[in-house]
Amino acid sequence: MTTRRSFLRGAAALAVAATASFGLAACGGDGQAAAPGGTAKIKVAVAPIQFETAYIAQQQGYFAKHGLDVEIVRGADPAALLAQVVSGDVNIGIGSWINVATSAAKGVPVKVIGGNGMVDAKSDNSGVLVAKDSPVKSLKDLAGKTIGVVGVKTGGDIPVLQALEGAGVDVNTVKEVAVPYAGMQAALERKTVDAVVAADSFYHQILAAGYVSISNPVREYQANMPVTVWTSTTQWLAQNAATAKKFDDAMTEAVAYYSDPSHLDNVRKVYADVNQADISKAPKTFVPADVTFNVKEAQDGVDAMKHFGLLQKAVSVKDILWEQAPQRASAGK
Repeated sequence: MTTRRSFLRGAAALAVAATASFGLAACGGDGQAAAPGGTAKIKVAVAPIQFETAYIAQQQGYFAKHGLDVEIVRGADPAALLAQVVSGDVNIGIGSWINVATSAAKGVPVKVIGGNGMVDAKSDNSGVLVAKDSPVKSLKDLAGKTIGVVGVKTGGDIPVLQALEGAGVDVNTVKEVAVPYAGMQAALERKTVDAVVAADSFYHQILAAGYVSISNPVREYQANMPVTVWTSTTQWLAQNAATAKKFDDAMTEAVAYYSDPSHLDNVRKVYADVNQADISKAPKTFVPADVTFNVKEAQDGVDAMKHFGLLQKAVSVKDILWEQAPQRASAGK
């Protein structure tokens, strides 16, 4: 769990811009260079959330062990991260599963090479928050109200739409407005919105400030679904399949380290160091991670996007997954 910036760009616009960028990048080679000692030198972009595994892979020597010399680049919102990958600025990048799936469906030439962070089925790292004295006490009370979400109709708002529909609310009566995570508490304080859908460290910070969670749609509707995924272009993968496999192997070791409770203090230190924050501000729990991709849960998320009109046609997860990506039929199988 860490900060997310504004997830404000639409996938449709990205599809056009990124496809054009891909055409330019295709003329310039794969962007990979040979490092000393015969290792593969690659650039990897991380998101403002769920970045800990990549830094652990670097810190603990897993990249080096698998013959990789990795430069980690800090990225911003999902659209910007995907654009970095497609343009060839980086070889591999963290992407939002929802954003990657939407973009791939619109022709952006990208594939998912492995999973990273996923929705925790047992605890809440996001939710619908309101002021303690708000007249909104349940999702039903949000009919006709305004909700602050990090991106309107970008896919990240799908769980709250599912929850509203499940509560009997006509989602067309609810107004969504884009609010970056960092501005959500202020939006509630100023009453410019009636509720916000916060995630990761911001969710916990707003809760700690006295605000109330009235629903946890992500856990309720998307448990075990991939949240962030490792992504590359189809062209780069065609030329560098062995390197991509080494990356997955290194990240598998990093995830095992990250998931070991005995390493929590170091994971918290990674979080604090990257964010240049005191370790006392670091979360004491982190979202689960797995390089192996949960196909059914990912497909359920894509199907929900079609249901709410973010996709115009059905999309198969198998068409977006790299054929060598670690995967399972569903969580626990």
